[in-house]
Amino acid sequence: INAEYGEANSDVFQSIPLSTPHAHKLQHHAGLHWCIIDSCLMTMRCGECSEFRANYLDQLLVLKLQLDNFTCAEDSWNMSVTQKHELAAEMKVLGTNLLKGKEFMLAAEKYSLALKLLISDGCRGKAEDNHEERISLIRMNLALCFMKLNAYDGVIYHTDSVVKCLEEPEIAVKIPKCQNHLIKTLYRRAWALCHINEFERCKKDIGRILELDPENVETTKLLSMVEVRVKQNDRMMSNNLRSMFR
Repeated sequence: INAEYGEANSDVFQSIPLSTPHAHKLQHHAGLHWCIIDSCLMTMRCGECSEFRANYLDQLLVLKLQLDNFTCAEDSWNMSVTQKHELAAEMKVLGTNLLKGKEFMLAAEKYSLALKLLISDGCRGKAEDNHEERISLIRMNLALCFMKLNAYDGVIYHTDSVVKCLEEPEIAVKIPKCQNHLIKTLYRRAWALCHINEFERCKKDIGRILELDPENVETTKLLSMVEVRVKQNDRMMSNNLRSMFR
């Protein structure tokens, strides 16, 4: 794929290869969103060019995309274990780049593709001792994406799986920094539980974090927020009951 951009009222365009190392830079430089690029590529044929406009720093820029070549990827069910792991690693890198660029929805899509590959039938090879860790890290990143999107159910779904995995002794001993992963995961789940008013479960997770790391500042702040929300919720319920029996 080749990309060019320039000012809307100018005939001068600068070419930038839209390969992985340059894609993140291009996104910030021209204020682009990958959802737009993906939409263009979904309907393009080889040799075709798409053009769209984007506002960046009060400047209207025009982006031109030309699809030079297209090769259909092999179906995942026909891939070898090595191919699945390589593609999953590639999707994870793309997801991380998008996460750093605050493209949370697209990052979640890439992480989800990586996860599907890693949990597919026969994906684990004999030498894959870190398989559970790789899956857990992807789920942790997915939970972070859903936090940024305020998708509380998604956060809870993935953190539940990670906590269950990290609490298995035979798995935990194989994972470096297992306790740090567990603290991060419990925090993300507690945060989501707080926002759906599941205060008892939330406090339980917070308690576990403070047992492992009593000086954890973010968790202490979260506990304060939970206490405020509990009081607000109790006050609201009290007012509602009072109004019912007037």
